[in-house]
Amino acid sequence: MGSNIVANQHDAIVSFMSYLNDSNLPASDALDAAINYTSCGMFKDEKSLIDSFLADVKEHGLTACGIDLRNDDTGAITGQDANGDRPKTAESIVPETGNPYASSPSGSTIIRGLAVNWPDTGNDAMKAAIVSALDNEWLGNCMDLIDESYALNFQENGTSVRSMNVNFTDANDGTLAFVTSHFNGNGVTTGLDLTVNMHYYNNLDLSDHNGAVAGQPNQLYLDRTIAHEMTHALMSANINNFSNLPLYIKEGAAELVHGIDDYRKSKIEALAADTDTLRSVLEDSEHAEGDSAYAAGYMILRYLANKSADTDPEKHISFQIGTKANQAIRMGLADMRCESLGLKKGDGTTVSVVTQTKANSALTVVDRALDRAIKQQITVGAIQVRLNYAAANLNTAHENITASESTIRDADMAKTFTSYTRANVLMQTSQSMLAQANQSSSNVLGLLQ
Repeated sequence: MGSNIVANQHDAIVSFMSYLNDSNLPASDALDAAINYTSCGMFKDEKSLIDSFLADVKEHGLTACGIDLRNDDTGAITGQDANGDRPKTAESIVPETGNPYASSPSGSTIIRGLAVNWPDTGNDAMKAAIVSALDNEWLGNCMDLIDESYALNFQENGTSVRSMNVNFTDANDGTLAFVTSHFNGNGVTTGLDLTVNMHYYNNLDLSDHNGAVAGQPNQLYLDRTIAHEMTHALMSANINNFSNLPLYIKEGAAELVHGIDDYRKSKIEALAADTDTLRSVLEDSEHAEGDSAYAAGYMILRYLANKSADTDPEKHISFQIGTKANQAIRMGLADMRCESLGLKKGDGTTVSVVTQTKANSALTVVDRALDRAIKQQITVGAIQVRLNYAAANLNTAHENITASESTIRDADMAKTFTSYTRANVLMQTSQSMLAQANQSSSNVLGLLQ
């Protein structure tokens, strides 16, 4: 009857993305701080995360990441493999409720706070069908999925851009679709373009609402491709210096939204079996071959979420509360020092309120620190209640055992006293018989005399 105070992997990755979303630090510093914050200090920075990840994968395989390639769940951060309530499959991850190809829009449409500017599809029926699906369900459902996964949307106060152009291309380059972000000199996104590659999606099966390609059952559904690309769009619109994040973080985060256990299974298995190659991909993902950066990023983010969900497992206390093995309560203690709470940087500087911008940022940091402190207090309080309950049960058990022991002792005393009485009666009987025998001998002797 073991018990752990464990958070959902989804909650952990939301914390990671929220930190990046709120940070005004350069990309590398923001990534280090987000990793430290998400893991409660278990991983100090990106390097320590990579080192721990590679060591654990080498020793334990994909179980260290919480990745299960044997079931239908795609491994999405909101799915069952990440401690979600239900499995997310290739067909259900982007949930359509009707026929998404019903009608084609024109001009501009507002979807979840994003102004989507549609292209002129002319007489191209397939392009018109894709635009219709994007407008009717795909974009809205994909943005809902990303909001659920990372708490990112186009309606936040800090979102830098709220419009996007949809385009089409036809190139045999292996790219199914892509989002182009336009930045200003400060690394802030000022424009977005979503481009769908008709070379791969010019033969959709319009009876399939997921965007399957006719005759190609292994082709990635277009709705999942859109979910991947819209993750880039939302991260770009909400995270400062998004373009400077490592490629494996950007692509891994996009893959984590819809999961890729099924689509990149062979690549994941190959990287897990070759940690040297896995390290080289993570340390230089910009030049990684093929889809290696995608798979490696997905794997390490699942690992970060899996480890962070168990609140700081390297610093925990276990309380044995029963007489049998594993009858214990385990409590993780998070790192509550200033650096882990985001109140102090590695160079010793602290939050500043000298300008309005810094003051607003400081409020976010302090709010986050308070939230973590409250969560830690709740965790300790929950453990205290469990221990009090266990102590009360143990006291009751002790009283019951003492009463049972007393009953057993009373029974033992009665048995002993009965044995004593029996022995005493037998002894007295023997003495009486012996006395009678002696008396008989005396009488015989008296007659002879």
